[in-house]
Amino acid sequence: MWTVAIYYGVLLLTVAVAMWRGGPLERWAAYTALLASVCTTVLAPKPNWSHIEYSIFAIDVVALASFWVIALKTQRFWPYWITGWQLIAIFGHVQKLMFSEILARPYALLSMYISYPILFVILYASGSTRRREDTRARI
Repeated sequence: MWTVAIYYGVLLLTVAVAMWRGGPLERWAAYTALLASVCTTVLAPKPNWSHIEYSIFAIDVVALASFWVIALKTQRFWPYWITGWQLIAIFGHVQKLMFSEILARPYALLSMYISYPILFVILYASGSTRRREDTRARI
């Protein structure tokens, strides 16, 4: 239970910082993470992880598409990181689909903990957006 509370705390902090300091793409990425997390909680409240979780897989694919569009709309590098980490989550689902002997625990951990680096990059990008704009204004 604490892991869920900690995750949602980090997620809400990310969304708050993106709303306060981030630009439109940082907010879009934070809202994508928020929406994907809420949809996962609603559609798969108690995942079994012994078989592929199709609802979580579908949510992850939609999140990947959203992050990919963000990456195509900017020249900054941070969207490529979050898109790459989201792609790793997709590959975890694909591997579970291909190899049913993968244990439930590693599959679950990959699916859950891959979100933290994504959130931390969105936090960093949101915090550095204003600094980047201030630097350009001085030049």
